[in-house]
Amino acid sequence: MSDRPVQRRPGGRTARNRESVLRATADLLLSEGYDQLTIARVAAAAQVAETTVYRRWRTKAHLAADALSELARDENPIPDTGTLEGDLRALLTQVIALVERPEVKRVILTVVSLAAEDSDVVRAKDAFWETRFAGAAALVKRAVERGELPTGADPYELIEDLAAPVYFRLLVTGRPLDGRLVDRAVGLALSRQGIRATSEPERRASPSVDR
Repeated sequence: MSDRPVQRRPGGRTARNRESVLRATADLLLSEGYDQLTIARVAAAAQVAETTVYRRWRTKAHLAADALSELARDENPIPDTGTLEGDLRALLTQVIALVERPEVKRVILTVVSLAAEDSDVVRAKDAFWETRFAGAAALVKRAVERGELPTGADPYELIEDLAAPVYFRLLVTGRPLDGRLVDRAVGLALSRQGIRATSEPERRASPSVDR
């Protein structure tokens, strides 16, 4: 009998189950919306027992937050362009491309409207944003190492300044998420750090007015 340790495949069944559940959750969210999402439907689609889902996610709010985080990680990888300005511009362009998808926009609008007094929903939202800011922290760390930002620069503040104009338009005004917005948001985020954007904002001619 061999004394060699058993070689286990990376991840194993637990990792495969997690991937299947999150993929099924994202598919249901994007195709049918949050209101139609249930643990039972996710478990059936992922071909796992409901208890398997509940062991990791207490509520459908937590499950939805984790699935959206995974979707964001896959489709919004943290860029590494070599400069802070380039990273911010690439990151915001990716975010806009994702949130402009009709099915993603529908989910976002639903989730932000969920009752704030529901503690499970609040914790799920917090978990989603913690994941997103944790990824952006790597972007800030590289900028500090390059000397573009001072030690102790706050990733939360930088990403809030960058993303706030996009989500204000998405959730409040409905105005276009266009190149001019990217220029403006990047410039504002950098200026809050005492940095002037080197890329000139795209200049567009003002529409003519008949007199």
